[in-house]
This record gives sequence, structure tokens and C-alpha cells, in this order.
Amino acid sequence: MAKGLVIREKMSGWLKLDGEAQERDFAFAIRAFTSRILSFSTPREFRGMATLDGAECPCRGELTLQLKGPHYWLEFEHPELGRLFVEGNKAYGFKGEGLLHSLVTCPMQVYRDDEFAGVAEVAYRDSMLAFPFTALRLADQREAFGEYGAQS
Repeated sequence: MAKGLVIREKMSGWLKLDGEAQERDFAFAIRAFTSRILSFSTPREFRGMATLDGAECPCRGELTLQLKGPHYWLEFEHPELGRLFVEGNKAYGFKGEGLLHSLVTCPMQVYRDDEFAGVAEVAYRDSMLAFPFTALRLADQREAFGEYGAQS
């Protein structure tokens, strides 16, 4: 099996479906892997756990690092809402709420049954300074997803 880079990340915030007045608590914890360590923009498959209103749902998706900010997409099956697809980009910049906000915050769109269903926003809430030491690991492909299961 190949060795590669694992990125462990937790993001939390809210999700709001169209027609709903309240934002729902939303978070995901992922482990993304690629054996192409030196290829910065290679999509990194991930496995993890999405949490929506307290319901923990296994999720899968991709994290793609880009110079303008990372792109995430994930899908999961919620017990009440069915299959949800959530995607978004962090957009690094000085405009709007500033550079620090743009480094940690990711606005997202929510889809259900291939139809736009709402919006979400999540943020990285752990220490940005500690990120390289706590979130990045070299690992064997067989162990890359840890408690979230083997790569398919």
C-alpha cells in the first residue's frame, strides 16, 4: 500500500434549509488522504462524520486545496432529511470580514435530490498555529481513514 498525507479537520457552524426560520447546528470531522503528497491541488478523498442537529451521519467527500482557498464537497444520509450534498469554498482575502475570517470560514450550498435546498457556513475553530502539528500526518493508505473506515 502507498504512503500518503492525511489531513484531519473539524469544522462547525450552521445549516439552514430553504423555508426554515431557524439555523440548524452543523459540523463535520474528516480525514482526507492522498498518496500524491507533492501535488498540491490533487483532490483528497475523505471519510468522516457529519453532525446535523445532533444526528451523527457517516459522510464521504473530497477536499481540494487551491491557492484561493480549499474546496469541500460532502454527502451524507440524514435520518429525517434524506441524502444531503453540501459543497463550498473558502475564499482567502482581505475584503468583507477580513483575512482571518476568510482563512477559517467556509460558506456552503446544500442540495437535496439534486435540487438547491439551502445554505450553510462552517468554520475551523481549533488553533490555526497548531494546525500543521495536529492535523497533518504521514500514513499508510490502509490506515488513512482511521475510525471512519477503509478507502473504497
